[in-house]
Amino acid sequence: MKVLLINSEPYHVEQKSAVPLGLLSIAAHLTKHGHSVRIYDRVVERGSLKEHYDAFRPDIAGVSALGVQSFPDAIRVSKWLKKRRVPVIWGGHVPSALPDIVLKTGAVDFVTVGEGEITMLELIEALERKAPLSGVDGLAYMENGTIKINNRRAFADPADLPVIDWSFVSLEKYFGKNVGCERAINVYSSKGCTGRCAYCYSPGYSGCVWRARPPAYYLNEIKYLIENHGADGVFFADDLLSPGREYLREFCENILESGMDFVWGCDLRADILSREELELLHKAGCRWIFFGIESGSPSRQKAIHKGANLQRVTEVMNWCKEIGIVTTTSFIIGFPGETVEELRETAHYMQNLHSDVKLAFFYYPIPGSEMYRDLVDAGDFTEPATWREWLKFPKLNRLGKNFSRVPDKELKVVSSWFLWLSIFGQYDNSKEQRGVYAEKAMKQSLEVFKRRTPGSVRIFFRAAKEFLGIAYYALLFPRIRKKYGLGQKPNELNNDQENAKPPERT
Repeated sequence: MKVLLINSEPYHVEQKSAVPLGLLSIAAHLTKHGHSVRIYDRVVERGSLKEHYDAFRPDIAGVSALGVQSFPDAIRVSKWLKKRRVPVIWGGHVPSALPDIVLKTGAVDFVTVGEGEITMLELIEALERKAPLSGVDGLAYMENGTIKINNRRAFADPADLPVIDWSFVSLEKYFGKNVGCERAINVYSSKGCTGRCAYCYSPGYSGCVWRARPPAYYLNEIKYLIENHGADGVFFADDLLSPGREYLREFCENILESGMDFVWGCDLRADILSREELELLHKAGCRWIFFGIESGSPSRQKAIHKGANLQRVTEVMNWCKEIGIVTTTSFIIGFPGETVEELRETAHYMQNLHSDVKLAFFYYPIPGSEMYRDLVDAGDFTEPATWREWLKFPKLNRLGKNFSRVPDKELKVVSSWFLWLSIFGQYDNSKEQRGVYAEKAMKQSLEVFKRRTPGSVRIFFRAAKEFLGIAYYALLFPRIRKKYGLGQKPNELNNDQENAKPPERT
């Protein structure tokens, strides 16, 4: 069959477009089994869907809708294809959690529930043979007006999936600047995550199962990128680069033994690292790490099942600064039931933490997460019944329904303050990372605007409006900033904490 894989355009674009690794993996797997595949990334490519359709005339289309923000474009694309009698299958962790919502749009024939490589192949083979779809694990579909969701698919061994074939996309559209490099791009070395965080989609999606790819796979991919495209930096886009110390050491040794000269970054859990391991990471080329800390409150750490050792996190940030690894720490504020006291603890912790970039995002219920189910069961959250209702529900840096006990305005001030500092580096950012962050934001905004489609122009001006909102909340509420110690030096903040009466619950 001829298969067109489409990366749908999100409603919001706030960072450099990432190479669609999931679609590349599916494309390589289908090609290996004799199918003809093309990828159309609507996030970066010019031209219309009609042009791509006419040039290829696909027999089936796979649409990646990574989040609800991609649904409007994905639905437009799917409806257009279905008018031409092209079966449409969606994939992504949000469609996996909401297959009924997706199928009820009437624009989608099938949804992969979980990872898509093997499910997509088996679906195509079943359609070719006109075999029953009930035998395709990990598939959801509509049959005689009823939604059918087949058995969960067992996780694939990454060794059974092929090395990424980069020829499916124009790589020049995805390279970007990062710490210590001019041409960085995403690769991946593993699938899944061992974490059981109550707010996250991963436990429901990956079952807390982590699987490493064979080192030769990702090392050969990086070698190709360096030798053929001048790559000098890599971001390992794994949910979790390593679940433990033994594998982390092996990972670093594999890179060192390869002899390749490149720098890289990754996502890691902070409190499992020693100074020795950080020095090994740096020796192997690691120059930046993203750490999801989520809360500076020990009680909240337990409630969300993160359980991070905050004292150890503080030590790791100090070691990273001394060794030369740039750090980004991410926090979530507005958890269900979170109190003013807990938010003050988090703000205090963030102020004193010597990470280079500190981000505070808003909590929102993620489909498939434990916390999502708890809110629904308690009657505190009504599940949106349609994709349009889901689209109205803000996420991350847009406050939707507030499930905490902290006033909306105070949450917005705390989040905006740290976003403002991250952009302009007025608190603790390294000069190198400060320039990279601002430059990436500017370049991405210009790239979106230059496409000059109605959607891209709308996104550009929406981003400008959101920037003004960040400035408004970050700068114009000094009393709230003082309440949470924002902008104070660590010694001043500590004195205030000692002298202040416990704030009243709200």
